[in-house]
Amino acid sequence: MEQEQPVDEAPVPLTAFDGRIALDPVTRIATVDGREVQLTRQDTRALRTLIELGEGMHDLRDIRLHGWDGLSDHRELRHPMAVLRAKLGEPSWVVRERDRERERDRYGLRPPGPPPSGKLRA
Repeated sequence: MEQEQPVDEAPVPLTAFDGRIALDPVTRIATVDGREVQLTRQDTRALRTLIELGEGMHDLRDIRLHGWDGLSDHRELRHPMAVLRAKLGEPSWVVRERDRERERDRYGLRPPGPPPSGKLRA
């Protein structure tokens, strides 16, 4: 007797910052202020994790637990985050800060400046 396979739900596009950044996890295309960026699976996983974790800075250990279940060492995420930063363009949407007290890196998404229209929301 064949076992029934679970039906995967189709991933929906994810957005942040009023749509200024969007990710289609199926096509692995990010749209950043209207500019399309082709991503690898690893880039997609990194961006998806940051969008899902929400605004603010996140410890690499939290990022690992949320999006990289099988990754044994959170330090292995430094390179994928650096690659994603470069792909999304300058000024970077992926912000890195060093928590000197805990001697850990933290990452988050932050829009670089005002939206392309030049108008800031009230």
